[in-house]
Order: sequence, then structure tokens, then C-alpha cells
Amino acid sequence: MGKEPTSKSPEWYHKYAFWLILGGLSTYFAEVVTSSTPFPFFTPSGLIVTYPFYTLNILVFSYVAFQKKRVDLYTLFLAGQVFGLFEAYGTKMLWNPGWGAEPRFLGISVVPFLLLIFLWHPIMSFALPIMISETYLTTSRETISGLPEWLSNRLRDKTATTLLLILFILFCGINQAVNSPSKLVSLLSPSLSWVVVVSGMWLWRRKGPQTGFRALLPTKRELLFLLPLWGLMYILIALKLFPEGIPPIRDQFGVWIAYVLLGTLLYLDVSSDVAEVSPLPAKVPWKIFAPLGIFVAFIAYLLPKSVPLVVMAWVPGVGFGIVVFYSEVLRIIKKKR
Repeated sequence: MGKEPTSKSPEWYHKYAFWLILGGLSTYFAEVVTSSTPFPFFTPSGLIVTYPFYTLNILVFSYVAFQKKRVDLYTLFLAGQVFGLFEAYGTKMLWNPGWGAEPRFLGISVVPFLLLIFLWHPIMSFALPIMISETYLTTSRETISGLPEWLSNRLRDKTATTLLLILFILFCGINQAVNSPSKLVSLLSPSLSWVVVVSGMWLWRRKGPQTGFRALLPTKRELLFLLPLWGLMYILIALKLFPEGIPPIRDQFGVWIAYVLLGTLLYLDVSSDVAEVSPLPAKVPWKIFAPLGIFVAFIAYLLPKSVPLVVMAWVPGVGFGIVVFYSEVLRIIKKKR
């Protein structure tokens, strides 16, 4: 699938505005929902580091993923996994999460690896922002129609879609509540940050061009400008953020293997012509989607700071990620045979 037809290519300022919205969605679901950065759109560190870094990340890896003729959830998932590996040299979370004693394999802390590389970044930081922005802000539906058939068929029912939305809001609220420093932050962080993001989406829906998602992604020329910025931010974060968290060389082999394995799988997927094409699931109306962050804030405010509760939320999420990854590996093996 090439670029969606459009009567006129979007202006540069439209594209840049779209990038800011896309980066805002990624930052929100990656950082605000976890309360890792409660107010990324209101603090100097958030505006100078967190928000630009997630924006550059999602733009660079979107460019890579959409080199494929038709993108589906499996492609987005793999690209999001490679995206998430910045949690090694960047935040050092894959080596030193600070959660106390936890099992390790090849120097990697197993629990944060499963959580971040099989759930949070491939789904929350990458696939979900792309699907949301394409669905509500563009004329194309490539990624939504690229859901696996076993998932898409269930979501064609409005009741199932509504139930999933409720569970997702609850999931976000649980994660916010467990990490938030106070009830006030639980109330203000998801709501105020969401107002910023959804206001940009609302303006785009009123003033933005009618065009497909692919037309709004960086061109090769634009990517050559973005890559040095992304690389520079990556290096600065690696050097300035908890540098003592980088382990000895022998404990870095696991991350190197992960980069090679996931990078190879992404390359094989992008270079193939295999993709899921399923009927579109039932769409959540804009008027129901728009107040999502307010609902998350309300749930986070009411819920207790419960570690068992958040673990219960993580387990099915990581399980879903493992199923998606396993299915993608089988697809690549089948294609190569």
C-alpha cells in the first residue's frame, strides 16, 4: 500500500503540527499514565527532554515501519520493541530498575524487560498513538484494518469495544495511581496533560488537511534532519541520566542480543509483503474518546496505591504482547520457508 491519495500534499506546517500531536500522544501514554513524568507539557525538563525525545522516537520508527507496503499490528509491535530498547542505555531501566532484587538473564532484569519491551513501548508508546492519530486525524485506516483477525472480529461488536475502552481506562488509572506521589497529582497529571493533547487533536480535526497518515510522516530528506537530533538526544540522555547504571561489558551482551534479534525481525517484516487485512472494528466516537484523560484521572484519584493491583493489570498486558510477538515470529518463519 502506497501513500493514500490526496488532492494536495500537506503543507510543511501541517506535517510539523501533526508530528507534535503524535509525539504528545506517545509521551502521554508512555510517561503520564505511569506518572514517570507527570507533567511533561508543563515543566522545563518535560518540554526540553521528555516530549522531544518521544516525538523523535516515534517519528524515526514510524518512518522505518511504514517502509513496508502495508503495515499491521505486528509491524508496529516490532518497531515499538526496538523503540523501547532505549530503556537500556537511555534510562538504564533494563539493567537497574531500582525495584530491589529481581531475576536476571544475560545481565537484563527480566521483569522490566517483559513489561517495557512486550507491553509498554510497543503498545502504549508506539502502536496506540499511531492508531489513535490515524483513526481520528486522517482519512486512512491502514493500521486499524491491520489488527489480527482474531482481535478485529471481537472488536466489531460495539459492546466489546466499549468494554475494552473501560478496561483500558481502568488499566491506565491503576498504573497512574500506583506511581503517583499524591492524590492531587493523580487528579491533575492525567487530566491537564490530556487537555493539552486532545486540544491539539481537536484543532487538527477542525483545521487540518484531509489526507492519509502516510502523507504526514517524515520524508527521507526530513528524516536525515531528524536522525542527528534523535541520536544526539539519545547520547545525552545516556551520558547524563544515571550513567553509573550502565553495567560492565559482560552484562551488556543481553541487550546487544535483543537489539540484533528484534532489529533483524523488524527488517524481515518490513521487507516482506505479508500483512494482516481485517474488517474494521467498531469505532469509538470522538465525543466518547475525547474525555479519556479525565476518566483516567478520576479512576487514578479513587484507586489505592496498590502493587498487587498493578501486577494484575500488567500480567494480561504482557501476555498479550507475548502472543503478538510469538505470532509475528511464526509469520516470518512461514514466509521465509
